[in-house]
Amino acid sequence: MVGVVDRGRRRLILFTTSLAAFQTPYNSTVLSFITPVLGRYFHVPLYILVYVPIVYLIPLPTLMIALGRLSDIYGRARVFKVGFALFVIGSIIGALAPNVYILILSSLLMGIGSSILSPGSAAIVSQVFPEGERGFALGINAMSVYLGLTSAPFLGGIITQFLGWRSVLLITTILSILGLVISFISMRGIDILRHRIPIDVYGSTTYALALLSIVMYLLLSAMNNWFNYIYLLIIGVALLILFVLIENRIRNPMLELSLFTRNISFMAGNLTALLNYISTYSIPFLLSLYLQAVLGYNPFMAGLILVSEPIFMAALSPISGRLSDRYGSREIAALGMGIIGVAFVMLLVLNIRNLINIVISLAVLGIGFGFFSAPNTNSVMGSVTSDKYGVASGVLGTMRFTGQLLSITVASAILINYLGRYAALYLFTGIPLINTVIYQSFLLGLRVMLIISAVLSFIGVYTSLLREK
Repeated sequence: MVGVVDRGRRRLILFTTSLAAFQTPYNSTVLSFITPVLGRYFHVPLYILVYVPIVYLIPLPTLMIALGRLSDIYGRARVFKVGFALFVIGSIIGALAPNVYILILSSLLMGIGSSILSPGSAAIVSQVFPEGERGFALGINAMSVYLGLTSAPFLGGIITQFLGWRSVLLITTILSILGLVISFISMRGIDILRHRIPIDVYGSTTYALALLSIVMYLLLSAMNNWFNYIYLLIIGVALLILFVLIENRIRNPMLELSLFTRNISFMAGNLTALLNYISTYSIPFLLSLYLQAVLGYNPFMAGLILVSEPIFMAALSPISGRLSDRYGSREIAALGMGIIGVAFVMLLVLNIRNLINIVISLAVLGIGFGFFSAPNTNSVMGSVTSDKYGVASGVLGTMRFTGQLLSITVASAILINYLGRYAALYLFTGIPLINTVIYQSFLLGLRVMLIISAVLSFIGVYTSLLREK
């Protein structure tokens, strides 16, 4: 089937799949970035507002693999178009949202769309590009992911500052419509309908409910006593145990857990990825709140400050990938985790009222992430045989998105706990809060999360170096 796709159509397919690869990191990051603006606009407290970025992330670790298998059955291009359509619907609803609850619903729809587009992009590129061109095309897709991460604070800041937050979602709508239209033109006749592949409905459902229970426990307990909702944590842990039992017994599991028990390198790489994203993902969200809601900077200035991290990350990832081929993936990844830990220590000990200290710390964080990401992926993929590449990539993606979800949930819970249910509302008055009780409470919560992040990063140094005996 690859032969019937001419060069011109392949270029269009590469464009639309790269646009899809751009959408997931861009929108998840920009929704976190504009949170302070949304708080001022809707006049809602932080404990409600945090659901906007959180519900976007929930479908990614829980639905991504199942939806990827559905696309294998019913046609990758057909399901891929559904992902773009959900983005169009979700972003239009969000842009017109009269209240924060409708905005949360729109975020969920876009998250489901992302859980289709994220694995679908690489799968379609791998299907239509011949072997001699496939690596370059996949590299363009990977570059689009980094471009989404890199541009989100800067573009989100400019758009929000000069056009308003609704324009952020309107531009997402335009890009999604463009991707949908081009996919109808370029992806005609490329679907290969396969025999029915068993989908792990029980495992996927159990994992989704387990994560949802843990997320709700953290968020609800942050506003009340940590023991009032302990039953949610117990349910979450019990469902995770049930998930492991299910995955070990069925023929086509969502996560092939035997890879973890029989392959130390695979287990270590995925565990380190989980630790990395738990420690790092929420930091731009917390600093966006700090810069805009606490210090009173406008979105444009906040975006300029925060962009220092992803710029270094994107610039160094190709270099670290080559270094990992020459000197070893585990060692380079461990170095990256160590640098990330140092960045958190810098944010802890430096005076972060001074913007230069924030920029320097974020630059160090970006350098650490740049040294970590590609080598760790190389380590994971290199630990399995070629027939397991698809499974390994799916597991690594699940770890990445699970870490992102837990990171922003834990950070939100800590911050809400220190600010208090009602104090959180005062973050969004638009008035700088330096030298107030709220400022001190915010700093305490931020420092607790930074300590947690530093500890997890230094643990990640150890797990990166694990290997078979």
